[in-house]
Amino acid sequence: MGAPEIAVDGEVIEVDPPHRLVQTWRMLMDPGMAAEGFTRVTYELKEIDGGSTRLTVIHDLEGAPKLAVLVAGELEETGAGGGWSWVLSDLKSVLETGKGLAE
Repeated sequence: MGAPEIAVDGEVIEVDPPHRLVQTWRMLMDPGMAAEGFTRVTYELKEIDGGSTRLTVIHDLEGAPKLAVLVAGELEETGAGGGWSWVLSDLKSVLETGKGLAE
């Protein structure tokens, strides 16, 4: 059995270009996590000295303990990935080199 066609769903609930994006977020790959309902992810972007941009990701996981374990990367050994640190590390690699970590 492979991954479902849709792994995560949600909707954008706030946009303040180019500074902020807020969305709801629900993991559908696991019935227990899906049952925890929607969480909230906030992406904040701030220009810093030297022409760089700082990205801050805030994931409000209140009421979603199973999802909290997943996005903390605590299930990486089971093949579930490394959570937000894994995603953001790969994003950094893509931005700096044009290639993801798996390439």
